[in-house]
Amino acid sequence: MYDYMIEEMADAIAKELRVDNNDALRVLHQFWEDKIAHVWQADDVLECAMDAGKPITRSDALELLQGTFEDLDSELGITWGTLEVELQGYHLDLKRLPEDRYNEVIGVFKVWRQGNPVAHQVGLYPDRIQGNLPKAIALAKSMADEKPGAPILIGCEPRGSDEVKPWLEVIRVEEGARIEEKEKPCTRYNQDNASAS
Repeated sequence: MYDYMIEEMADAIAKELRVDNNDALRVLHQFWEDKIAHVWQADDVLECAMDAGKPITRSDALELLQGTFEDLDSELGITWGTLEVELQGYHLDLKRLPEDRYNEVIGVFKVWRQGNPVAHQVGLYPDRIQGNLPKAIALAKSMADEKPGAPILIGCEPRGSDEVKPWLEVIRVEEGARIEEKEKPCTRYNQDNASAS
């Protein structure tokens, strides 16, 4: 067990049970002195999701981690590759997420007008990764107001890459802004090339 995790456990025990932190730390160190454990956390799934440019909530990350554990092959264990494979089948379904939970979505977003390579970034790695989706949608709605009928795209930026695939499309129609998930992945750059062909 990693020392920092033992310290986190001791802090939690001391706070919850109102005991001396040093006593809890001593007992935990004694308990773990002849054992080892490699611990994966929801934060690890979030790291993989950010690398892949997949918007995700912490609760979904925890659910994916739990599913990975339940399907664990003890001979192979869990690796970063295991988490990456689990994420390949993951898709945040915006229609099933209540609007008051949009601020729980983790990701850095790009917002751009279809056919225009200039994008606005909402959020910043590594510190401003949560609560960006409502801001990105508000920006997209504002841009859609400027040109009714013209699609505004929102994509989640992969950490360390400029290739952003559209996830949402916002269009101003008579009734208001219509937000739909994009079906086929494409980048803002190959849309320009496709329209030029």
